[in-house]
Amino acid sequence: MSISFFIKFPIETFKVIKEDSKIVLIGSCFTEHIGNRLNMAGFKTTINPFGILFNPLSISNSINRILNLEVYKKDDLTQNQEGRFISFDHHGRFSGPNANKVVEEINTSLMGANAAIKAADILIVTLGSAWVYKHLRENKIVANCHKIPNHEFEKELLDVQTIVSSLNETLKKIRIHNPDSKILFTISPVKHLRDGIIENQRSKATLILAISELLKSGDNDSYYFPAYEIVTDELRDYRFFEADHAHPNQMAIDYVWQRFIETCFTETAIEKAAEAEKLSKAFAHKTLHNEGMNENLEQKIKRYLDRYK
Repeated sequence: MSISFFIKFPIETFKVIKEDSKIVLIGSCFTEHIGNRLNMAGFKTTINPFGILFNPLSISNSINRILNLEVYKKDDLTQNQEGRFISFDHHGRFSGPNANKVVEEINTSLMGANAAIKAADILIVTLGSAWVYKHLRENKIVANCHKIPNHEFEKELLDVQTIVSSLNETLKKIRIHNPDSKILFTISPVKHLRDGIIENQRSKATLILAISELLKSGDNDSYYFPAYEIVTDELRDYRFFEADHAHPNQMAIDYVWQRFIETCFTETAIEKAAEAEKLSKAFAHKTLHNEGMNENLEQKIKRYLDRYK
């Protein structure tokens, strides 16, 4: 009897990423891994203009505010117990002791993202969790609790229809501003173990069902890349996770990246990514050993830039 400890399931391909694609990525920390790989592959990217976001309502809110150019004011910030000014719509990297500076950084990123989404060929949206936290005093669902005490929040699991409704409205808004963009949805394989093992699975299942329903809405330029399923069912081993047993490690990220290329890249985009990776490794080697670029490497870089600029 043959026993296999690895299964590779078929994924329907949609070769939408071309060698000159402009790509915006919004969502969980897994978004940043894929975004960084796209950067290294030579693609023009905008990654998480509100910082890392996990729940679909906060992700929808960020895209809506970006497209509406709803800038932030100092009154939109809250000062936490550490004395830092924070935004409940943003990740902690948009925080600090100077409120004016925080607002300036938020709005600079928002305006840059507005131009990027309107010009984007591809928008990648990665959902992380269906669990949300509602700040009781502000009466709003937050993107990040910013270490504010738990008793100030109420936790709940979103239902499928709430997620579908929110994302569908955002999808319509994107189509008004950029009708030709391709939208790739994916679900982060990062485990939210603080919610609990069972609670994390309920959350991921809710997101999977919501995206499935959303893709039935008739938008022919929306797609699903199964990053969560690849890690959970193809790799399905804690050897592919960091020591926290929650975050996929570099081996897993490399594997998902290869599956992503196979699924989403045109042949010319694959060639570009391969050339960029070779040049990146050669340049890193020179830098590591404090060596200047030789003429051969300079010529290769110039040819690459001439071809893909």
